[in-house]
Amino acid sequence: MRRLLALVVLAAGACSRAPSTSTAPSPTSPAPEAPAVASEGRIAFGSERDGNSEVYVVNADGTGLRRLTGHPAEEAQPTWSPDGTRIAYASNRDGNFEINVMSADGTGVERLTDHPGDDGFPAWSPDGTKIAFSRDHEGNADIFVMNVDGTRVEQLTDDPAGDFSPAWSPDGTKIAFDRDLEAVNFEIYVINADGTGEKRLTDLSAGDIAPAWSPDGAKIAFFSDRDGNFDIYVMNADGTGIERLTDDPADDALPAWSPEGTELAFVTNRDGNEEIYLMGADGTGVRRLTDDPADDVEPAWGSDEAA
Repeated sequence: MRRLLALVVLAAGACSRAPSTSTAPSPTSPAPEAPAVASEGRIAFGSERDGNSEVYVVNADGTGLRRLTGHPAEEAQPTWSPDGTRIAYASNRDGNFEINVMSADGTGVERLTDHPGDDGFPAWSPDGTKIAFSRDHEGNADIFVMNVDGTRVEQLTDDPAGDFSPAWSPDGTKIAFDRDLEAVNFEIYVINADGTGEKRLTDLSAGDIAPAWSPDGAKIAFFSDRDGNFDIYVMNADGTGIERLTDDPADDALPAWSPEGTELAFVTNRDGNEEIYLMGADGTGVRRLTDDPADDVEPAWGSDEAA
């Protein structure tokens, strides 16, 4: 999972807006086989199935695969707006990684950030007014937040280690993130939405990475190699009650909750390359969603509201 870890270490940024551009969505690659259980919603993800990293979307039942971006640059790390009408993502089409936003059909691409360092890992606030992200600045990465139009950029964390993968609590009062303490010893932290009250939730000499808050706010899913290889785990929002959901010799990573909180999407290489799988929130009912020779990664689960 070197590519996954490289993406986790991608730093972030945002401040001024750039002129709008647009990309016409173009359907490519055959649709993946539908899973046995008909899940609801849409899953955006990153894939190199058409030559370079682009953002795609597929219905959670495996139908309706569609490419949303089409650019020679790298487009990755999609995240849905709460109303399902827009997708924010990281793109290096302007030289370094910046935060872009587009309509859910791939039109109306607009750059939100313009910073010398890399900006990545965008995360939409539950009320739809802000985007948290990670910015590479002054030699390390920290968590920042901005308005959805790219204005009023504020720094939330300030630590010599790198801070990545922000995730808002469903009530919008807290942000979880992972911190690279040394090498790949990532730990999960949480702060108030204004940057105060920092608290460490995990504490183990392993990688605890990519926190994802359950829709009811009670749980945080993440992936970790604490038991030898990467698997999906879940814990209470206060860091207690850690449970392993997957147990496979392959690597499982990057969990994303369904809008109802009943399922999780995740990335795994258990079939040879990285594909997106689904499972119940208790780890049962594992099935494959995508099936392509290229890697499919970074799932983000949105609702059907604006489909």
